[in-house]
This record gives sequence, C-alpha cells and structure tokens, in this order.
Amino acid sequence: KGRVRPVVVGRYGMPFLIRDMRKRGSFWIGVVCFCALVCFLSTRLWGIEIEGQSYHTKESILKYLNSVQVYGGMPVKEIQCGELEENLRRRFEDIGWASVEKSGSVIRVRIKEVTLIKKAGKRAPGHLVAARRGRVVSIVTRRGTAKVKAGKRVKKGQVLISGTLKIYGDNQELVAKKQVRAAGTVVLEWRQKYRDGLRERYNKKIYTGRERTVGEIHLFGEKFFFYNPLKNLETYKKYDILREGGQLCPFLSLRSPVSCYEKRFREVRYEKAVYSKKEAEQILRERYASYLERQKEKGNTLQKEAVSVGKDGGKYILQGNLVFRQTQKAYRKIQKRTENKEKKSNGDNRNNS
Repeated sequence: KGRVRPVVVGRYGMPFLIRDMRKRGSFWIGVVCFCALVCFLSTRLWGIEIEGQSYHTKESILKYLNSVQVYGGMPVKEIQCGELEENLRRRFEDIGWASVEKSGSVIRVRIKEVTLIKKAGKRAPGHLVAARRGRVVSIVTRRGTAKVKAGKRVKKGQVLISGTLKIYGDNQELVAKKQVRAAGTVVLEWRQKYRDGLRERYNKKIYTGRERTVGEIHLFGEKFFFYNPLKNLETYKKYDILREGGQLCPFLSLRSPVSCYEKRFREVRYEKAVYSKKEAEQILRERYASYLERQKEKGNTLQKEAVSVGKDGGKYILQGNLVFRQTQKAYRKIQKRTENKEKKSNGDNRNNS
C-alpha cells in the first residue's frame, strides 16, 4: 500500500556463512591443517634447558639424555621426570641434586654438583727418587729417611728420601725396620741448552683473491651440494679449503638428521721470499715462548735464561742456556728381600760323659 521496494543490505547467519566458505575452500582447509599441525607439535619435545652445571658441559648431559631415549622431537608424555632424576644422580656421582620439570614442549633440567671427598687409600711403601739428573736445591723430609743433602748432585732414579725407617732402642741399638711411603719436598735444579733454527729463504703463501663457495647439506645420510657452475674449480692449481657449519640445532638433540656446511675454496700461490731479521726473531721468540709453556705444564719452573738470536749461514738461530727447577714426585716401590738365615753350628752340641 505504501509502494515501498525493500533492498537487502546484508545477509547474516550460518547458512550464508557456509555458502561463503565454499568459495574459499582452500583457505579454510589450510586453516584446519595448520591447527592440526599445531596440536600435533605441541605434544612433542622441542626444548631442553640445562641449568646449574659447572664441571659437566651441556653437551655431555645432552649426550647422556640421548642415550636414555630423551631427545628433541619425542612425545612429551613418554618422559618420566622422577625416573630421569634418579638416573642422572646414578650416572653422575658428583650430582647431589637433580630436578626435571616439564613445561609445555620444554623440559628444564636443574642440577647441583657437589665436591666429592675421596679418601686416599693406603698407598704402598716406596722411596722418593729423582726423575732426572740435577742438583738438590732444598730437601724437607716429612716421612722417611733423607739420603741426600742440599747441594749434592744426583742421577736419575737415585733415592732422595728412603721409605725404610730404622727404629733404635735406648742404647742406640737397631731394634726394628719399618717400611713407609716416603714424603717430603725435594727440589732439583738442572741446566739445559736450547737451540732452534729458521731458514732465511722460504715459500710465501699468497691468496690470489679467487675463491669458490660450495654449500653442503647432509640429510638422512645423503649429501647434497649447491654451487655456482660458472666458477670452475679445476682451474685452481692450489687452494685452501675452509669448512664451517655442523649439525642443525645441536643444543636440542644429537639426533638431528640435518647438517649444513659451507666450503670455501681459496686459490693460493707460492713465491720465493726472505725473512728479515726482525721477522725471524719474532717467529723464533714465539716458538721459544711455546716451549717454555710446555715446560711449565710439566711442572718445570724457569729460574734463569740467557738466549740470543744470531745468523749462521742461511739460517737464523736462537740459542741459549736455561736453568729449571722441579719438585720431585717420582716413587719406586721397596723391594722386599727375603734373607735366608742359616744357623751356624760349632761342632757337636751333645754332652759328652
């Protein structure tokens, strides 16, 4: 009656929504697959956090967890925290407290290390002997009998402190002998000649600037390579190979099947060169410092040094005299000797009537 023509502005409700979804079916299928994938991944282990370790490295603990079937990508529901804590304490004796906690897709391993006090077992009796030739600088005896004095020269293997104790009575008569493990501080000093040479002429390595990069991927035991075929490697006569990379996500699991590497081939050439005196001296000094560091690791302390650098023909020579000292710690077991005592008889002991 009012002669009005209605116009539909919008359509709302489930029937209309379903009809619109049909037009974008691939999109909604992707949404469903995404939600299913998220639900599946949320049930797997994707993180292992380790806290509190100082002596043990994170890699060593991850290696142990991998040996007991705890690794990245496994179902979280299969992890038994209480059992894993007990296994950690049993495997590592210096871990006094361990806690394993599951938090979503991550487990947190907290440990506390303790210092183990090991009781020193009863050591066998022995003599403290010289580990090398030298001069006795000082000797302090705590247990045993001193056999040398300060200032005396000794040979390798010579007894410094004997493990045989002699027990005397009131009349200074030998009552008994007791065998102990000798203890004391004996410092030996010795002189040593040092000599090192470096040729004046040498072949110097020079990088030409040409290089080639090759990508390498290890996937489930197979190797795949990626490189630019326009750079021909066969034209390089000599080259250095630098390789970088490793296992993917090693902090999560040692079972990762993917490893990525980058290889760089750098072309080199060699040409004749001559060391200057300054360069040769620097190289020889570095070698000398490395030698002293190795001696320090062996327990040898440098007391005096007199070294110099000279030239002999076509070589630079660093030589000199060094004086080292070392506290002796070598032992030798006491050999037990069985003495067969024979009773001596003076004639017939029977009474003659």
